[in-house]
Amino acid sequence: MQKDKWWLPFLAVGIIIGLTVGFLYYTRPTKDGDIGASSVSQSTSSDENNTALSLKGQQLPEFKMTTRDGKLVASSELYDKPMLVVEWASWCPHCQKQLPIVQQMYEKYGDQIHFVLLNMSDPNRETKEKADQYIKEKGYTFPYYYDEDQGAADLLQVQTIPSMYLVTKQQQVKNVLVNHTTAENFSKELQELLN
Repeated sequence: MQKDKWWLPFLAVGIIIGLTVGFLYYTRPTKDGDIGASSVSQSTSSDENNTALSLKGQQLPEFKMTTRDGKLVASSELYDKPMLVVEWASWCPHCQKQLPIVQQMYEKYGDQIHFVLLNMSDPNRETKEKADQYIKEKGYTFPYYYDEDQGAADLLQVQTIPSMYLVTKQQQVKNVLVNHTTAENFSKELQELLN
């Protein structure tokens, strides 16, 4: 009977190796230096170690984004007003909770602040079509762009989404929000950005 089960330890080792390889494959960045949707998590309550927070007080890195009609735009083209930059994805529950508040703020401050919503587009989980459909279904009117290769996410050190950057007219990152914020707090942050 014992001779018939000689292969069981090899099977167990094979399963462990397979699971390890699968885990490493699905949690890797999409390409060297870029953060893929598979490696970005949703905001949590313990975000004090979030690398995006290190940009507070720093100069906003210049990044490129794609418009809905396929035109490549540089962030420097929006330096005439303060900016609110938001990295988001339609599949993210925290983003789904935050975007209605962003819409409220856009309706209130959209003429004084550039709202730059960067959709973390990729060919699989967050396609441009999914983002467009989500925006249309929700009736959002704020401007949004595609961060197709997550180049902006990489420069902005995005670890969790939504990540929100309040940027002065002089391109200094005044504050970084990596947790959900209320309409009252968001309005206060935007007022301070304008002062």
